[in-house]
Amino acid sequence: MKSITRRGYATASEAAKARRELIGKLDAGLVKPGATALTVNELLDLYLDGLDADQRLSPKTRHDYRVYAQTYVRKPLDNRKIRDVTPEVILTWQRRLLAEGGAKDGRPLAPNTIRLAQAPLAGAFKLAASSGIVAVNPLMHAPRPKARRSVPRYWSPEQAREFLSLMEGDRTYPVWAFLMCAGLRIGELVALRWSNVDLTEGVVSVVEFSTYLGHDVVPSPGKSRDAIRRVDIDTALAGVLRAQRAQQAKERLAADSYEESGHVFTRRPGSLPSPVPLAAARPLQRGARSTPSDGTRAQAHLRDAHAREWSPSEGRC
Repeated sequence: MKSITRRGYATASEAAKARRELIGKLDAGLVKPGATALTVNELLDLYLDGLDADQRLSPKTRHDYRVYAQTYVRKPLDNRKIRDVTPEVILTWQRRLLAEGGAKDGRPLAPNTIRLAQAPLAGAFKLAASSGIVAVNPLMHAPRPKARRSVPRYWSPEQAREFLSLMEGDRTYPVWAFLMCAGLRIGELVALRWSNVDLTEGVVSVVEFSTYLGHDVVPSPGKSRDAIRRVDIDTALAGVLRAQRAQQAKERLAADSYEESGHVFTRRPGSLPSPVPLAAARPLQRGARSTPSDGTRAQAHLRDAHAREWSPSEGRC
């Protein structure tokens, strides 16, 4: 998992204590509102470490906030005093990200990525404004760049069948077939266990969920309150899962060591795949940017993207 530096406090509980003390001083009038010398980085530390202490947001969201702050906020705004951060400063920062990108790769950012980058900064200044540290939240008066509206293009049933026919015989075929035909989210597919699959009745129970922190797969509560559900599968898809179970049995016998996880979709050693490379499959579900009419190019792209992930020991699927 990528290391995200925590600045200023050794533990989350120390950060929470410091935040309570600061708010208490503000309430008692011991600190003049708007006159503190906090820097943007110090305010981010106070806010992010406080989130870890309170645990109001999910671990994934808290991790992402730290990544966004590290990649897009800390270096551009550096040690600027929060009292000097005006709407004009925020607009300049946004324009710089649009033109030059962040610390990750230097490529210009899309408007939606800037919205994500704003999230930890907006939360930090909301805390500062509500606590009286600053009089006005500057992000409230700095309009975000508008994203262009686009109409998603979905593969037709014919195009989906064409793609699956190209992938038939490949070790990853059951993954693509299940993603496209059962409608599970990627995190749901990664967490699916055989104990929640009834091939006789043709029912899959979606009761476990996963996400990732960096490249580590971790449990997740699911996307919504309705995430727990039953999904009916037809005889063809049930046949795909039977073939997948038989393939796992062969790999288990052939392997010197095998990780027994009980999951439906695994790499050859039996370990779980990361949802990160699987995210490349989203266009198959949500609207592909190109059609599979390019022949084997779509097949080659997805095979190359997932070869090491699904079969790291051999480099091929």
